[in-house]
Amino acid sequence: MGSMLFAVWRIIVEVFVFWRKKFLQWYHRRTPVEEWLALLRRASAYEDWEDAALQLDSLLGLDAWRHSPASRYYDWRLIASRLDALAAARSPAEGGGGGGITDVSGLVNLLRSGLVRNLGNITAPRLYNRSFAGTKLLIEEYITAVAEAIEDIAALPAPGSGGVVPAYYNTGRTSGAEPAPAGQQHVHFGVNTNGGGDNSSATSTSSESKRPPPPHPATMSNQAKLDFVHDTRQAFGRSTLVLQGGAIFGLVHLGVVKALFLRGLLPRIITGTATGALIAALVAIHTEEELPRVLKGDGIDLSAFAGRAGVEGGGVGARGEKAGGESLGTRLRTLARRVRRFTREGYFLDVKVLEECVRANVGDLTFEEAYTRSKRVLNITVATAGQGGVPTLLNYLTAPNVLIWTAAVASNASTPSLYGHRETTLLCKDANGSIVPWAPANTIDFRHWTHVSYSDKDSPLLRIAELFNVNHFIVSQARPYLIPFLQSDMHGPSLLETRNKTTAATAFLVRMVGLEIRHRLRQLDTLQLLPVGIRRFLVDEVVPGPSVTLVPEVTAGDFIRLLETPTRETLDYWILRGERSVWPAVAALRIRCAVETELDRAYQGARRLKAGGLRRRRSSTAMALGVPDREGRERANSVGA
Repeated sequence: MGSMLFAVWRIIVEVFVFWRKKFLQWYHRRTPVEEWLALLRRASAYEDWEDAALQLDSLLGLDAWRHSPASRYYDWRLIASRLDALAAARSPAEGGGGGGITDVSGLVNLLRSGLVRNLGNITAPRLYNRSFAGTKLLIEEYITAVAEAIEDIAALPAPGSGGVVPAYYNTGRTSGAEPAPAGQQHVHFGVNTNGGGDNSSATSTSSESKRPPPPHPATMSNQAKLDFVHDTRQAFGRSTLVLQGGAIFGLVHLGVVKALFLRGLLPRIITGTATGALIAALVAIHTEEELPRVLKGDGIDLSAFAGRAGVEGGGVGARGEKAGGESLGTRLRTLARRVRRFTREGYFLDVKVLEECVRANVGDLTFEEAYTRSKRVLNITVATAGQGGVPTLLNYLTAPNVLIWTAAVASNASTPSLYGHRETTLLCKDANGSIVPWAPANTIDFRHWTHVSYSDKDSPLLRIAELFNVNHFIVSQARPYLIPFLQSDMHGPSLLETRNKTTAATAFLVRMVGLEIRHRLRQLDTLQLLPVGIRRFLVDEVVPGPSVTLVPEVTAGDFIRLLETPTRETLDYWILRGERSVWPAVAALRIRCAVETELDRAYQGARRLKAGGLRRRRSSTAMALGVPDREGRERANSVGA
């Protein structure tokens, strides 16, 4: 009897355990959407992120929205008509028997008539927050067609060249970057350089004799090509990447630059403020070939931080290899060390470490030397509190001989309670190459940017627009006190908002309240009624033009990292954070910047062709006059010697 009761009890327990396990599996199960959403958030490479985004669009039916051109948020009829017109202008004449442009003048006029980045409202944020993977396919096809048309014009042979396409236009789109992955909506071009179609060799001679002769291939002189690309580029405008803030969070800027560079979307004009100035300087001094190594973190020297931590806190290697995840005790010792410095010397952070780190990575390059080396325009903003004599924007035009690392340190100048009563000295190179103080800044006391309220007329960003024809700003925001209250402009769809109308209404109200508060704060700041101590935490710099704001997602634990010493592991962590802030905005940035990138590439190629033509012309003229060229004269002199 007892054994029977035990057997029954055992069966009941086994049944209970079985169904309990099934219930827990059912309760914690994930739907396919949740699985792909988790993969989207954990992605460590853009290819993985894009694959998850495409799968989510398919599961949620968002791909149907992308395929349908109609939308009330942009003029899709205008875009469709211009796409058809571009296709007609680029198609060969009937009976031409081959590819190539036949109406160059018509294509040029068509392109110039649509030189607006926001043509038909195609850059409206609503068009990029409806789908995970991109926007309307009609918009993507139109931008691709415009870029391809510019490519076709740039690849036209010059008269008398025999129809040979310049080698400059057979290169890839992303110089120095990894090849674009399959399925990516990169602007990819192919130019038919054969002057004919895919004619079969089996066609009879009699049938070919009946075919009308092909039209003469279109040509364009190097000077006409340079004029067209220059004028078109000037009318379209240029973009700048603005790196703002902020403490150790500023390392996310490296990830932002890396993501843009690998997608071929990194602007040639880079602007930095505070910690962003350090990252901008690090990026702008390197060539296309050197950037991949730097953006992986391998080319960044952190020995200044490691050495200081080794002296004051102890135990970190020469390049900071040890402290990948610092213990709570290490963080507390760091905090205690900074508090002791504040009570003993009156300031919280050691700016000497910052100076050593910047100089170790940038060296003694000037703005002009960096531009000559990399062809990237570096802008560093400094705050002078209205003191005259020094521009608030330093670059190769306004301060060509100033050392970059001293400008970056000046951009990080802050309140005495934070960095102490230290004067920031700008250094420059004189005519002999010696490093001396920059005379215009000898009497300037640099301030933190939040201590200066720029008006519209003297804003550094507005000055960039004036100097370099910038009309589009890509802003990477990393200030710790602003990140919790901001959201990237291109953040993709919210599943909660799409599935729950109550949640959607609540989110809308929260956004409206936030926008209203920011508007009122700006009004108080304009009237100079906002105290400086509050302004630096609540008011961001006004961007004078269309912009895209990129904000990294941070957690509460990330703020503890403000006490960490920067290491290689810390770099990897923040670089990935920065990349993830860019990926949802890649589609929007491609629409905004693909045409500009192609114009810039065509302009550089046209300039090289023009310069080569001038050299050949001078050489032929010299030969006709019996004057040897420079190289020949040098060889003759060396032989005679």
